[in-house]
Amino acid sequence: MAKRMLTAKLSGDRSAILKAADLVGMDIFADLDRKVIDKFPGTVVRREFAAGDVICREGEGGTTAFYLLEGTVKVFIARRLGAAASRPRQGWRAAIGRWFGQKRIHRPRREDDAIIPIDANVDLTHGQPRTTLGAGEVFGEMSCLNLAPRSATVVAETDCVMLEILRNMYEQLQRSPTFREKMDANYRARAMQGHLRNVPIFRDLPDEVLERVQSRAQLIAVDAGTTIFSEGDEADGVYVIRLGQVRVSQKFPGGERTLAYLTRGDFFGETGLLRRTTRNATCRAVDHPIMEGGRKRKPARVELVKIAAEDFAAILEEFPRIKGRLETVAQERIRQGQKARVTLTVSAPSKRVEDLGLLQGQNLMLIDLERCTRCDQCVDACVSAHEDGISRLFRTGPRYDKYLVPSSCRMCLDPVCMIGCPVGSIRRSEDLSIIIEDWCVGCGICAKQCPYESIVMHDLEEYGEEVSERLMRIAESGEVMAVTERAAVCDQCEDLPSGPACVYSCPHDAAYRVNAAEFLSAGGLFAAAGGREAPGEAS
Repeated sequence: MAKRMLTAKLSGDRSAILKAADLVGMDIFADLDRKVIDKFPGTVVRREFAAGDVICREGEGGTTAFYLLEGTVKVFIARRLGAAASRPRQGWRAAIGRWFGQKRIHRPRREDDAIIPIDANVDLTHGQPRTTLGAGEVFGEMSCLNLAPRSATVVAETDCVMLEILRNMYEQLQRSPTFREKMDANYRARAMQGHLRNVPIFRDLPDEVLERVQSRAQLIAVDAGTTIFSEGDEADGVYVIRLGQVRVSQKFPGGERTLAYLTRGDFFGETGLLRRTTRNATCRAVDHPIMEGGRKRKPARVELVKIAAEDFAAILEEFPRIKGRLETVAQERIRQGQKARVTLTVSAPSKRVEDLGLLQGQNLMLIDLERCTRCDQCVDACVSAHEDGISRLFRTGPRYDKYLVPSSCRMCLDPVCMIGCPVGSIRRSEDLSIIIEDWCVGCGICAKQCPYESIVMHDLEEYGEEVSERLMRIAESGEVMAVTERAAVCDQCEDLPSGPACVYSCPHDAAYRVNAAEFLSAGGLFAAAGGREAPGEAS
């Protein structure tokens, strides 16, 4: 099947650049001074779309926001809609292992109401990856402000009229009280309740109680790089992410360690309130990455919902039964933080270790080149161990001492690959594996973010004929994706109790999975001048 690279219908006879005189009569521009509007000519275009027109597609680039004036649009992730009909084939090695009684290791099941964040005032869910937007609503804000890829496909459900707005004008709109009030009202009406119910303590609250929380919640915005609170601060509230991402980190001997990257709909800050202690982690707003060749821009904003400590305490007092559920979440987060704790050696690593980023590897793969015979059984085992038949291991990469460091996920201390996913489809499991969910839109940000080329984009055709046929049906129906790729990354062979197949299957015991800090320190390699550094890649 030929790869389809279609573009949205954003030009034609049914569009017109609006002048300042046209804008001042619209309510969302009412607060803007005429001189401000005059400074940005040509930044707002009136668009008309017929029912069935594709406005934008998931994964493609975007630099504008859309404000709906008339009509309704369908918003969906086409790739997720086809997930049930496009299950990949079963790997023979995993199948044989299960036939002999090996127990399959399951990921935690994604609940149908689990949020899939998108670039709009609404969210999709794992069980229902589609919704509608109507007049007065905005989509494409993150693409406009942060140059993020489009997070969903948007198709006109009826004949539509909308404004397409460039960043410089949209930034002016964000300063407009009228526009902000309208956007905040839309968020409270369409998405805020779903975000609050994502917090365990709020999940089963009666509607009237949740409405009370919504009405009292504070909507705040901070610039990327801002510290929301620091480890050791007094706990003053619980936060839910409305827009953007937050980095959670803790101090460890020798440095600071990233525990998680949180995105739209996630919550944080509950542990200190629940246990009446100071903050046990630092939370900072982070920016969406600027890809190579991207234009410069101002730091992104991160928008938050804050539930004050007194409101949180009142709910615990009124509903003491639900305190146990939140305690379970808090204990799990503390346990995972303790499990991830690593004592960094005080020995000075060599410049070579620093340059290669080896200390990032909590589960670093190494191949002993003195034992390796280049038989490629490690790569073959990786292919056969995964049900999609796609390798996560490439026997190329830099060398340190007698070891090759192949292109395979390192389970990094700071997994920067998780920054910027427009739909939150990349996450970290309890055992530190990076998981890419089936609603990945193929934008490639995670692959570009990874410093070690451990995430690879693959044509969906490689996932088998069934997927290709499904994509063709989607294409013919008009629900077409901008790209036909999906990211793949090492998951440490979660289906195999024996552990990573690449290590288990090596006939010469040349492949290792190690904690880099412990391994290099034990081997006396930290202070080495670089050992026998063989340039180039393994052949």
